[in-house]
Amino acid sequence: MKRRASVLTRAAFGLDAHPVHVECHLAGGLPGTTVVGLAEGAVKEARDRVKSAIRNSGFHYPTSHITLNLAPSHLTKSGTAFDLPIAIAILAASEQIPTDALVDTEFVGELSLFGDLRETSNLLASAIACDSANHRLFLPLANDTEIALVGSDKSWPATSLYGVAQMLCGRREQPPMVKAIAPDAATTTGRFNEIIGQYQAKRALTIAAAGGHHMLIVGPPGTGKTMLAECLIDLLPDLDKPDALSVASIYSAFGVRRSNVMRPPLRRPHHSASNASISGGGHTPTPGEVSLAHRGVLFLDELPHFKPSTLDLLREPIETGEIAIVRARYRTVLPSRFQLIAAMNPCPAGRSCKEQTCRCTSSQVQRYQSRVSGPLLDRIDLHVPVPELDEALMQRHQNKVESDQGELQRTRTNVRLAQRRQRQQQGCLNANLSSEALARRINEADFAPTFLADVCKKLELSMRSYHKVWRVALTIADLEQAASPPAPGSQPEGVSPAVTEQHFMEALSYRTMTWGGDG
Repeated sequence: MKRRASVLTRAAFGLDAHPVHVECHLAGGLPGTTVVGLAEGAVKEARDRVKSAIRNSGFHYPTSHITLNLAPSHLTKSGTAFDLPIAIAILAASEQIPTDALVDTEFVGELSLFGDLRETSNLLASAIACDSANHRLFLPLANDTEIALVGSDKSWPATSLYGVAQMLCGRREQPPMVKAIAPDAATTTGRFNEIIGQYQAKRALTIAAAGGHHMLIVGPPGTGKTMLAECLIDLLPDLDKPDALSVASIYSAFGVRRSNVMRPPLRRPHHSASNASISGGGHTPTPGEVSLAHRGVLFLDELPHFKPSTLDLLREPIETGEIAIVRARYRTVLPSRFQLIAAMNPCPAGRSCKEQTCRCTSSQVQRYQSRVSGPLLDRIDLHVPVPELDEALMQRHQNKVESDQGELQRTRTNVRLAQRRQRQQQGCLNANLSSEALARRINEADFAPTFLADVCKKLELSMRSYHKVWRVALTIADLEQAASPPAPGSQPEGVSPAVTEQHFMEALSYRTMTWGGDG
């Protein structure tokens, strides 16, 4: 009897999947099973699950002393995904399955007491790493839809330990390749057409969607701030395959499966959320809200009610598109390229345009507004007021459905065309345009010599605010061209639309919002 075997698996750590060798040695002595290699509780409990699964699958569990080592030993192993590789290592060491079949093969999956393979969390990172290494991967059939985005022909889903053993012994053919997920029809809330009035806010929402810009909506209660923010997800196009795979990996690490993996995610944490829930972390690196909103929308309602320290956590992810989680035992970096949409009242009482309805003092208003730090506000591209509606407008739209049902479709089309132009010409959306590329676009603009100098001096714009105004102006120009494309031959293919003073002034209007009142 060979009495030893080594099986390859993966230890998922955040979005990384480190290779782990499950080494099994059958030695003399009293029967028993020892697991070493910095294995945590769930991994050590695997010996009882594996013993029962092997016996209930029709195999013999060795009566000698079994030592299992999970190498490298400095890496913490947690979770139940080591059940299947441990069982395969024991079967190979006892020569119940051929060891030749284990070459360039990895195993991941949780076993039930009866030998069934159960759905395993955080498996997508292992599938991606396995595909990059050109290894075949045995995994639970319940995870097949999750790994469909990988599109690998080396994934071997199975329903049980017995089924895996049959395929390794050549007694069962490889199951059909997991089909790649086709983009579903875009689902929308259908509420964009239901927004009454608020034309400036809807225009700003379209600009935010087309350029990936952050947006702050300020207005009294009941004016449609939440509805506006939720409608942004309707305007965004589907994710491409690399982005969808990146988002799916984050949700796999979080232990949640999305119903439509091709749509941008929308996260709306409550204002009582802790710092760790926003940024991520924990005993093992777990994605937070800023990572769960990657390539999607992070909506923060009642912005001043969040803890100031929590809001300040957003400053670095907004700038860099990633967040570094540093703890005593580990350091990891998670992607967090999200689009921030925030909503707030102008004062604690939700002051309206009618001054007599507000009962807040100037100090209360100032204290309320100051809970949102200046550096965070400076990083938000669009500041949009949402005033109360005129009574006549409300009565005119009462019990009336928006007649122009094609408004949402036209807006989505313009957003999609504008985003496509930006990605084709510069490889990213305008909100993420590099300083060098932005400087070239600024130099191409034909403005009056003193125009920009007068604007910066009068409004006291910071360099960051100045650049954000320019990025918004570029998006406005892209939207204008998407809505009214130039005649064939009038503009060379691939040439960016020119930014005019009108585009710049409209972009500037979203940085000069007056919140009103004494505050």
